[in-house]
Amino acid sequence: MPEVRKVLFTTDFSDLSNHALPYAIKMAKIYDAELIMLHAVTIYDNDPNEPDYHFPYLQSYCEQATKSADERFQICCEKAGDSGVKVRKALVQGISPHAAILEFIEQEGDIGLICMSTHGRSGLKHVLLGSVTENVIRYSPCPILVVKQTEHEFVDPDTHEAHIRKLLFPYDFSDESLKPVEMLRSVAAISDAEIIVLHAVDVEIPPVYYISGVTSILQLDPELNDRVVKKMRSELGKALDGFNVKYVVKEGRAVDRIRETARDEKVDLIVMGAAGSHGVGDFLFGSTTARVIQKAVCPVFII
Repeated sequence: MPEVRKVLFTTDFSDLSNHALPYAIKMAKIYDAELIMLHAVTIYDNDPNEPDYHFPYLQSYCEQATKSADERFQICCEKAGDSGVKVRKALVQGISPHAAILEFIEQEGDIGLICMSTHGRSGLKHVLLGSVTENVIRYSPCPILVVKQTEHEFVDPDTHEAHIRKLLFPYDFSDESLKPVEMLRSVAAISDAEIIVLHAVDVEIPPVYYISGVTSILQLDPELNDRVVKKMRSELGKALDGFNVKYVVKEGRAVDRIRETARDEKVDLIVMGAAGSHGVGDFLFGSTTARVIQKAVCPVFII
């Protein structure tokens, strides 16, 4: 099991960002780790390009924001309740939220994982994830559990009990996509969950084949499915030995097949790398990974 000594929960105290708090509490409890609640006091919480934005007087603004943060932290601590988790509050200042968060991670040194929401106060202004979440995922050295208000969630917000029965692991055969395996094993072992390993075959069929009714690569190569499953078993079989594993191959864009599989299989958590190959699967962050988080029907663990 990966050693996780500290779980970092980032919040701007909005309901959207605090939606990740029960997950942070549960992760800290599972790994017997310290829970750090972090709020960044920044100048650019809002968009300075907006007509109604006014640059604040820095000293008075920070003093007021710090006082307000102390009061709001108490609400978060009350939600942690008597969970038995050790909680520490942290307040940092910076020019932007993601820069302050990343600087804190670097200075703290041994953050094991981060729990954060896809959006906070300014969430609706951003097309994909929200600039804070996107930049933290892009540059963080730590695994990140990304939570939003989804169709299917595995932590009860009132009892903090977790129910992880199925994990989805998108795999594109690259070294980068192998990075989540250790964390995947850890979560699966804790919850005795089934692991669904998914590979998306995204190959464009030349238009000339359409005339003869061929619209699928599996029609051209009926044995492709078996070969891909055999290769997945060969590369992952040893690492996942002893776990309940199902190998699935689907044709089409990775992001669509991941969402489809998560929905149809009632997956509790998607575990995937932040980057992968730029060929079949296209797992580069900013494309597949970002869109998976955006469209996911359950929380996503990014390694």
